[in-house]
Amino acid sequence: MKIPRFVIAGERSGVGKSLITTGILLSLKERGLSVQPFKAGPDFLDTMHHNIVTGNKSRNLDTWMFEESILEIFLKASEKKDISVIEGVMGFYDGIDGVNEKGSTAHLSKLLKSPVILVLDSRGSARSLGAIAMGFQKYDPDVNIAGVIFNNIGSDKHLNYLKQSLRGVECLGGIPRVKEKILYSRHLGLVPPDELYNPEKYEIIKGLVQDNVNIDRLIEISKNAEELEYTGRSLFGKEDKKIKIGVAFDNAFNFYYWDNFEILKSYGADIEFFSPLTGKLPDVDGIYMGGGYPEIFAKELEANKSLMSAIRGKSEDEIPIYAECGSLMYLCKRLVNLDGKSFKMVGIFDADIEMTERRQALGYAEVKVTKDNILSKKNDIIRGHEFHYSRVSSLNEDSFAYEMKRGVGIQDGKDGLVSKKTIASYLHLHFATSPEIPQKFIGSCLKYSKK
Repeated sequence: MKIPRFVIAGERSGVGKSLITTGILLSLKERGLSVQPFKAGPDFLDTMHHNIVTGNKSRNLDTWMFEESILEIFLKASEKKDISVIEGVMGFYDGIDGVNEKGSTAHLSKLLKSPVILVLDSRGSARSLGAIAMGFQKYDPDVNIAGVIFNNIGSDKHLNYLKQSLRGVECLGGIPRVKEKILYSRHLGLVPPDELYNPEKYEIIKGLVQDNVNIDRLIEISKNAEELEYTGRSLFGKEDKKIKIGVAFDNAFNFYYWDNFEILKSYGADIEFFSPLTGKLPDVDGIYMGGGYPEIFAKELEANKSLMSAIRGKSEDEIPIYAECGSLMYLCKRLVNLDGKSFKMVGIFDADIEMTERRQALGYAEVKVTKDNILSKKNDIIRGHEFHYSRVSSLNEDSFAYEMKRGVGIQDGKDGLVSKKTIASYLHLHFATSPEIPQKFIGSCLKYSKK
């Protein structure tokens, strides 16, 4: 397939690639293009902004968690779109460690044979950035750095110096310094747009990029990308709908990889969203609950006692329930926020969760399955991601399904609390990591539907 595309990469985290990516997406859409966004790595929050500004669901691409499926996910999502834009993660070459490129934006750009636009923060620098750009070009001769965008320029004179410093790569623009904060963050990243939606902010971002970046040249570069082909095993099944899965989705729980839904649908699931904040539990054959911010909405979650009772009852009835991170917190007995206030939660697990000022885990994780469960079987190896500011402060459970090979987990190198057909973990899973996971989950739900 011939897919116009480019990667937006940062020299490091915090150089402004999220803001610049958002502005580029808006600018391309204003030109009448159907834009397919992607995010390198396991981030959930950048993709929410991609969704809202393009009208298309952003997809995650992670070369450490599921390298073999990258091309299929990319090609499937890009089909019938005019252009694809991939936002990088961290610094361009940052990956699983200091030696291995896996998980890096650079590795992804090579797998996708994609031209790269490098974002450089010019605050406090001028000619030195030419050396940095050259270093990025020469560090790996297999990458294709096709252009540079400077952020935080001080003046036209400053931008001119920056342009003059470049050797062998063109400048596509320079974004001036902005005093006002435009995209807001908190402990897990950008604030989700549904919580703080402000069309005026997006207009400011679009104007900054349109006025200062050569969008026409970006489009030209995207069209020079090589053709791509995928001939491997498909992630996606071709089965008729057999069962219904309820998915917790609202401001408290919204950390999901969109392809997980598509994979479940392809294996026979009908997805029905419900809100733990205000809703009721639908009549379903299984429940899938993602991460999010239960600590911010703990009062509202506690107030919806009927839903908590329904979920607890369904767990006792052995409906398959899969819960990640924030939903692990929700399924425990009690949540204590940073002010020391306690909120009653569902109580499937006899455990308390305590919010912490300091981050408890961030990074890739790998587990060995030690107990058969609704997602996997004993001795399976699963890769995922952890990111949380909470810990289990009181645990009267000893039924774990995972042994941590990499990462922190819940306690003593273990994760995956199990109660009947419920499993809850700090681990975030992309189902492309192991296609057997969604198939086993679907099978568990199918068995329950026949009770």
